[in-house]
Amino acid sequence: MDKKPILILGLGNLLLKDEGIGVHVVQRIMNMSLPENVEVLDGGTLGMKLVYYIEDRTKVIVIDAVLIDDQPGSIYHFTGKDLLEGNACQLFSAHDIDFTHVLKNAEMFGNAPKEVVFIGIKPEDISPGIELTPVIEAQIPRIIELVLKEIEVSK
Repeated sequence: MDKKPILILGLGNLLLKDEGIGVHVVQRIMNMSLPENVEVLDGGTLGMKLVYYIEDRTKVIVIDAVLIDDQPGSIYHFTGKDLLEGNACQLFSAHDIDFTHVLKNAEMFGNAPKEVVFIGIKPEDISPGIELTPVIEAQIPRIIELVLKEIEVSK
């Protein structure tokens, strides 16, 4: 499989309401016209298998829910360096393995992406259900705007 230089990666569990925000966002981005050097992936809850998908990329843009003490719908923007050095305000993924572990493994194998941007969203409700809460649904246009800006910066 030929990997494109830029990967937009949505993470989350669609069966736990707002925990699936990353997947909801990439599903919408998949229907948009993007530059040829951009690939979009629904990473769902692939966990450590994501190492394969992120390796050797120029840039990976990750969208995921984060469990942090803040207002639901709050958006965070971190680099891979922030994540690896622990400068990301102790962000915790709402699923088993957070992206920091994936990134650390890629670093260990020597094939980490050159640049990582992590966009985290504080969920309102992660109980069972397939619909996003209105607070989180309302943030999708802003999240997509941030993703598109990251692509534009990479040109």
